[in-house]
Amino acid sequence: MSTRFEDLPNELILKIYSYTRIDDLALAFWNLNQRLNDLIRSLKHLSLILATKTETFASQLFSQQIGRVVILTLKDIQLNSFINLSSLILNIATEHHLKQIQPDVVPNLVYLSIPIAFESHVTRHLASQLFSNRFPALRYADVNIVDIPPILSWSQSPSLQSLHLSSPSINIIPLILQSCPQLIHLQIRMTNQQDFDSSLTELPRTNHPLKNFIFTQYPTSKSIFHIASLFPVIPNVRRLDFHLCTSSFTNLIQSISESFLQLNCFDCQIIEYPNQSQYADLRRIRSSRACYSNIQCTYQEKSFCLYTTKHH
Repeated sequence: MSTRFEDLPNELILKIYSYTRIDDLALAFWNLNQRLNDLIRSLKHLSLILATKTETFASQLFSQQIGRVVILTLKDIQLNSFINLSSLILNIATEHHLKQIQPDVVPNLVYLSIPIAFESHVTRHLASQLFSNRFPALRYADVNIVDIPPILSWSQSPSLQSLHLSSPSINIIPLILQSCPQLIHLQIRMTNQQDFDSSLTELPRTNHPLKNFIFTQYPTSKSIFHIASLFPVIPNVRRLDFHLCTSSFTNLIQSISESFLQLNCFDCQIIEYPNQSQYADLRRIRSSRACYSNIQCTYQEKSFCLYTTKHH
């Protein structure tokens, strides 16, 4: 005895729908009958990928049900029809796309990813909104290039918990810590070799809850960032991942050990330059804490040493 698709229970049909692309959902199942239409209308948080067109039949049909949009085209996309949008990924973004990231257009934004760098007045304006609580639901942001605003006008964004960005200035870090008092994860990549300038920003006087701190120095930079000056304000860090230069690997490890009592994960790719007259005592360092057990001296010569963990 054969079974028709319509004979399946609602739960099984909904399961099938959950594995179906939104465009196929619209073309294959819409308007077959009222029951299937009602089941499709019950779906929430649909995901739409726009790669070649500005809009599709599915994007029009399910605009109020779409919770995630991925833009892979340079063509102009209108976001204001997706009134329940909570996740936006701009793999290829234009100024038109960026200008639409406004509180009145995407008020329910929880996840924002802009992996390609844009250096313009548009991104500076976007950063000022992100770090001034204009998107009160935002939890995760990958905004790439962020520079220090000409006027230190950021307020606070207590909802932000995870942040990925690049910046030409290391002085952006104190500003971020001040602006994001509930930040748990911070990943920052330097695009220049500017060092801390205490006249630009002050370190926050709070016991910040940051748990994960990933810092990557400008690839060709040989400048020594005095990053240890940040440690007292982020004592709750449990995971560190450092790609940087230091004048003393031993002193840096000692500062890390004294500052982060809860540290349980440590990864690094650290150049000691110019290297000390005596190399670091790796046996003592590895035995001092479990998270140091994978540290090794990968390369050494007269002018410098390279210390890494096995993960790097």
